[in-house]
Amino acid sequence: MREDFSDRGRTMLAEKLEELEGRVRLAVALVAKLKGEKVVLERQVDELQAVVKVQVEQVGALEAARKKDQEQLVHMQEEREEIRLKIDHLLEEIARIEASVESRA
Repeated sequence: MREDFSDRGRTMLAEKLEELEGRVRLAVALVAKLKGEKVVLERQVDELQAVVKVQVEQVGALEAARKKDQEQLVHMQEEREEIRLKIDHLLEEIARIEASVESRA
């Protein structure tokens, strides 16, 4: 009877050991799979960071160009105002000359 119990105990232990070995194999396989996925994800992160870097540089260039355009626009508006004032002054002078010529005639 004791031998029966001992054989059954060993059989149970052997079964448990096999079950644990199976679980360990699954865990090792899962770890290996996850490491592979991690490498792929790291590569994708690197690629996305490169894309973001390029886009940030493009946005910076566009902002600089917009700022330059805005400065040019302000300068052109100032020049236009100066020209408008000169034209107004010339028109006033022409009107005075015409009035002076008409009064002499």
